[in-house]
Amino acid sequence: MQVTLDIPDFTMFALNSDEQELKETIKLNSALMLYKNGKLSIEQASSFAGLSIYDFMAECSKNKIPVISYDESELESEIDLMKEL
Repeated sequence: MQVTLDIPDFTMFALNSDEQELKETIKLNSALMLYKNGKLSIEQASSFAGLSIYDFMAECSKNKIPVISYDESELESEIDLMKEL
């Protein structure tokens, strides 16, 4: 699928990037937000961004997006299971 965006000419100059770098930045930031908002899994988001899952996880870390998130009950269950070991 291809999506076309109209981006003002000054954008590349303001960001000091070329067209390819701008495309990659838009894809990465879109993937990060879709992952953060629970719309894509980490595997789907890394593929969307064109990165390995490990590189995508590093980008999540840079952007303070948790890769593993537990709610309180899930965390308690995990702790209880570990205590049984």
